[in-house]
Amino acid sequence: MGSNILKRLCAVFCLLILATPAAAVERVDAGRVFGEFLACKADIFSLLTSDKADFRAVAISPYDHYASDGVTGHYIAFAAPAVASGLPLSGYVQFEAVGIAVPHFAWGFEVERNLPEVAKVIETLLPAARFVAKDGHLLELKLSTEPEAQHGDASVAPEDSYRKIVIRPANNPTRTLVMCDASKDRMSGLATDEEAGRKRLPSPEDLFPSAKVSGAKANKILDAFVACKPSFFKVLWDERKTFPRFRVEAFESPDNMPHVPEAENTYNESVTFERPIKVGDFSVVRFFQRRTIEEGKPTRFAWGFQVIAPPREVARAVAERYRVRFWGDFSSLSSKDAAVGPVSKHLDFRSYFDPDEQAIVTCEPDESETRDFRLPWAEETFGLAELGPPPLLRGNRLVNALLQCRQDFFAALGEEKDAFGKMTFKNAMGPYREPGGVARAALRVAFEKPVYVSGFMLTGYIQQRVDVAGQPRLIWGFQTPGNEDDLIRVAENRTGSSYVQNEGWSLDLEAEATGYTPSEALGFADGFIGCTTPLAFGKTPPVPADLFRNEHGK
Repeated sequence: MGSNILKRLCAVFCLLILATPAAAVERVDAGRVFGEFLACKADIFSLLTSDKADFRAVAISPYDHYASDGVTGHYIAFAAPAVASGLPLSGYVQFEAVGIAVPHFAWGFEVERNLPEVAKVIETLLPAARFVAKDGHLLELKLSTEPEAQHGDASVAPEDSYRKIVIRPANNPTRTLVMCDASKDRMSGLATDEEAGRKRLPSPEDLFPSAKVSGAKANKILDAFVACKPSFFKVLWDERKTFPRFRVEAFESPDNMPHVPEAENTYNESVTFERPIKVGDFSVVRFFQRRTIEEGKPTRFAWGFQVIAPPREVARAVAERYRVRFWGDFSSLSSKDAAVGPVSKHLDFRSYFDPDEQAIVTCEPDESETRDFRLPWAEETFGLAELGPPPLLRGNRLVNALLQCRQDFFAALGEEKDAFGKMTFKNAMGPYREPGGVARAALRVAFEKPVYVSGFMLTGYIQQRVDVAGQPRLIWGFQTPGNEDDLIRVAENRTGSSYVQNEGWSLDLEAEATGYTPSEALGFADGFIGCTTPLAFGKTPPVPADLFRNEHGK
């Protein structure tokens, strides 16, 4: 009986231990940090390099406002001002001046107040302290002038030894810097950098590490996305019912060279949602994915979201949500946070198009992280697309027939007509300018949305009957936003050949096995790629309305 009671008591005791939460990290409020900072001693860095002083740092960048030869500096931005004794601290600044006569260190805070206000608060915090005005709109407060007997640096003359607080204008005219400035003999408490062979301030990546606490509500899709791991697609598949209806478009890079065995070829898919969807803190309008093929095998993958916000704004929100720090203009993740944090160093933020109103947030992991990974097709992940026309069935056949000006082009076009979606029939040429000033085209078919095929973006079809030296000819082909030189380059890549003005086409040696040369009847102009072919006397040209689905035509 007693044995059973003892066992039950032990079980309850163990449960209590397991249920007791781990000790929370002791937080130090901004006021206490600022108070310790005003002593201007190296002791402060043991606090600033711990997560006890969690000021929510989000970005690290060079600070060169006062930099010169031998002087380097960094600025660390906070997500929001940390209020210390009534002073809103918006960031941290530090400098090392070692290539000058009297080497010294400076560190401190950027404050959203003017110089007199900052000086008044500090004078209140330090009884009997009074700042003295100096040249260049500076205020200076000298601290202890007693030499450091135990660890003094003999290379610094007594008259050059100092420790002081300096208040000066910041880069932003509405803000002020309050800095500790000390000669190197006063900073014996700093660690020695073995590589540099001298005392140094802590690396900016070691300062203000945020405590990894669950601040924001978890979001399965966003949390998996910022980690940039292939497992993201399992989460995306599990959550596919949360997405609205969508349209899928496939397109490949204009730089692809399918007839060159060693070439690197890139293939893309986009998923455009019927309306913006919330993914964590962001409004997402489109999903992209990309695979790169070399020698017939996939080697690299990338995927991303198009977000309705500028890149800097998106990156800053990621930094705040996941408590990580980025370098520069949010261009790369801090290596310290990348090593241990929930955000991958492979996360990239760029503009979708200018102006800078939307962002493309992309993951492109290293090959070592995607070994044996198979990127699912978009419709495998999201389900069958319910919006937009179906994809081209044999797009390469259509383009090959165009580039060789073959008559089976029209049969191929008829087979693919559903893929061109809604269209409008017009008696106008649009941007097509035929050399020699040939009359306007009889008919233009304008596509409501671009159609992507074999590296070309097609926006319409043009057909025109003309007479050349008394002989009937038919001009036919596609409108495209590309200029003449770009269109020639894509045609060269697609066929494995080269084009020289006035000399024509020649097959490249590296593409001899499968490449071919386009027809001499193929022509290019800004906004147009097409053919000029003979039209037999009395023969009626194909009717574009019969080549394209026209139930939506106007």
